[in-house]
Amino acid sequence: MAVVSQVSLLVNPRAGGGRAGPVSKAVFAYLRDLGVETEVLAPTSPEGALGAARQVSAMGAGRLLVVGGDGLICLAARALAGGTTVLGVVAAGTGNDAARALGLLGGSLEEQAQRALADPVPIDLVVGSGQPVVTSAVCGFPTTVNERANRMRFPKGASRYTLATLLEVPRMAPAHYRLVLDGEVLEIGAAAIVVANTAYFGGGMRICPEADPTDGLLDVCVIGDLGRLELLRSLQQVRTGSHVDHPKVAMYRAGVVSVEGVGTVRADGEQLGDLPVVLRADPGALLVAGATTATPGRR
Repeated sequence: MAVVSQVSLLVNPRAGGGRAGPVSKAVFAYLRDLGVETEVLAPTSPEGALGAARQVSAMGAGRLLVVGGDGLICLAARALAGGTTVLGVVAAGTGNDAARALGLLGGSLEEQAQRALADPVPIDLVVGSGQPVVTSAVCGFPTTVNERANRMRFPKGASRYTLATLLEVPRMAPAHYRLVLDGEVLEIGAAAIVVANTAYFGGGMRICPEADPTDGLLDVCVIGDLGRLELLRSLQQVRTGSHVDHPKVAMYRAGVVSVEGVGTVRADGEQLGDLPVVLRADPGALLVAGATTATPGRR
């Protein structure tokens, strides 16, 4: 394991319903006991968090340790992409899809902190509209689910995404898209398109169960013209990854993916822009401490 003597600790105290605040204090105390010099950064806005992470990277700091959820992890990744600063993660959010996909979820606080001090592993990112993306970019039905989940204050945890999905199903309507995969053109009707670097979205759903963030490729899940009842029945399949066998689900893999149509694109849970969009794999663009990248597969 690398010897780490100094870290910057980036915290979102509100993440995980306020859980990240106490967790960050415990992490700070643990690092102090190890003799690791720790600078605490607690910006009050996403813009402030991105700016703080960029400053850490510009200063050439060796390690930025994030305590928070997917939002903070992905902001930090945006700042550190292509650089030499290593990202460490102590997951304390709601969905925790990024941490889950990289093997950084679970264990005692001490075990999580030790992982954040471990040797770095290079992982791929997605680049779309000039912005690095850690997990996935989505079009169609999942964008409205994500927007609703972000507005909800109850329930807590990953079940928020399940409830948001149930509430949005009556509004679901498939749309026409032009999908280009490494130059191959497909004209499709779809309820959803997910372009993924990692396996999970929506609080633990295995949307692309074979996605490997070290293979230099993007996994693409196209959910076709499912009826509303059929979509509801398929939710458990998505959670286990077995939806990939559904006759109205198609899986692809490519290095460059273009999506044309009408609608918005959300990436890492945030607004990326409007269609059309071109998404590219950026191999080995981010160094993540202690990451394990075995694909979860289906259950």
